Amino acid sequence: MRPASRAPASDKAAEIAPPPGPARRARLTAEAALLYLGGPLAIHYGVVVWNLRVFVLLAAALPVLALILWLDGSFDRRHAFHIGGTGRHFRRVLLTFLLAAPLIALFTYGLFPGRFLSLPRFRPELWLLILAFYPFVSAAPQELLYRVLFFHRYRTLFGGHRAVAILANAGLFGFAHIIFGSAVSVAGSFALGLLLAWRYETSRSFWPVWLEHAFYGALAFTIGLGGFFYLSAGG
Repeated sequence: MRPASRAPASDKAAEIAPPPGPARRARLTAEAALLYLGGPLAIHYGVVVWNLRVFVLLAAALPVLALILWLDGSFDRRHAFHIGGTGRHFRRVLLTFLLAAPLIALFTYGLFPGRFLSLPRFRPELWLLILAFYPFVSAAPQELLYRVLFFHRYRTLFGGHRAVAILANAGLFGFAHIIFGSAVSVAGSFALGLLLAWRYETSRSFWPVWLEHAFYGALAFTIGLGGFFYLSAGG
């Protein structure tokens, strides 16, 4: 008799813990508000001195986030970082990017012709440096914070309402970009956040969303949108 085959982890529906009780719900809500609203507001209004380039700040946050997840006894590292069965998600990431990238480039050229391809044309060494390090010092910590940690720790606040959780995640991701002082960075991040939150919810793996984030980050710095995602409002 053949044993029942095990479905790949990425094919399994996300296991949703029972709704938290009132006390835990209040604590998780306050914790999430402090992390995802208080942090960006503190930077935006200068409560936290914002004198570091964003890449340095994110790179410093990476080991902290990794440690938080590692010490969380309820966090299943094998599930969140599985790569088996994610091939189709990688293909979908690539296909979506190939369809979206030309449209985003045309949109950028139409709205900001003076910025278009400015970094590779005028600062090719900086452009190549960003392309090399962006996936590791920017995309990785953001995906740990906004996808892995968010959906692991705060998803129960939304019960079984996946669409609400995705919308909330994208909204908070867009809100975080108020630190750059630009409506373009907030709106663009919200749109990307919708895609990344949906991708994480369907793949349940860090790797596809990390790759997808890295793709669009590289695109932004290539076509001239990088200035909206690099300097602080005061920088």
